[in-house]
Amino acid sequence: MKEFEIKHLDVFTQTPFTGNPLLVVLEAEGLGDSEMQAIAAEFSMPETTFVLPPDNPDVDYKVRIFTPIKEIPFAGHPIVGTAHVVVTEGIVEVEKPRGTFTHETGIGILPIEVIYDGAEVPRIVMTQGKPEFLIVPDEKQISSVAEALRVSERDMMETGLTPQVVSTGLPQLFVPLKSLETISDLSPDLGKVKMVEESLGLEGVGVFTLETVNKDASIHLRFFAPSIGIDEDAAAGSAAGGLGAYLARWNVLPEEELRDFSVEQGLEMGRPSRLHVNVEVQDGRPVKVKVGGYSVTILSGTLKLP
Repeated sequence: MKEFEIKHLDVFTQTPFTGNPLLVVLEAEGLGDSEMQAIAAEFSMPETTFVLPPDNPDVDYKVRIFTPIKEIPFAGHPIVGTAHVVVTEGIVEVEKPRGTFTHETGIGILPIEVIYDGAEVPRIVMTQGKPEFLIVPDEKQISSVAEALRVSERDMMETGLTPQVVSTGLPQLFVPLKSLETISDLSPDLGKVKMVEESLGLEGVGVFTLETVNKDASIHLRFFAPSIGIDEDAAAGSAAGGLGAYLARWNVLPEEELRDFSVEQGLEMGRPSRLHVNVEVQDGRPVKVKVGGYSVTILSGTLKLP
């Protein structure tokens, strides 16, 4: 019988049963690809991570990330949540009040910052991949996006912005909408959203507005990724990072605000989340994106496999 320590936590929140659920499997060496996928499917959380010895001896650990239907190379809330576990469990030791370490992901070696700022648990800040600005959909593609989201093209165009595919680790389409009411009432056709993802080579569609529920948030975000088995995500760190790059690229927020702004997400799902974003801009272009937040562990246990 093989036994593995597991942690269930909620990410991008400090309150249990809000934020985005995550399962972390510690010391996962000995598990094969099919076993990892079966575990992710069994628990059916948005993502499940597996902590492994690094390939590079100078790195603290390697993380693999699985949705219920496939492995993905990179994602935000799994990386932040996994880092929370390895730090709070003492697997990786960092200096206080601020420390750093590195970990391996499917897109390379990335740094993690651990900040103790008075909360009971540390705030974890991840650096994402270098921002890449990809497809700007043409009129036909925009029409398909509007049909999939069940909104009018005017709802997008009235913002003065255009949808665009951006990647800080995963290619995602960001769609601006004018009002909070419109985005809160969204009931997308997920089958057609998946078709949009497949036609544009995406791993998710983020829909956002500058109108927010909470006055201290800058952006209200919803994120749909049926192609990877996530109909809607309560807190998408990769999307918050890609959106930060988008906002910088199109001068949506002033440079000073881009250094520290927050994204609210998950409210429509009854799982409110808060993601903190930092975008470094040089010569008017975003060059580095960080996304951070808190997590809360709600369950510890042992996974037993024959």
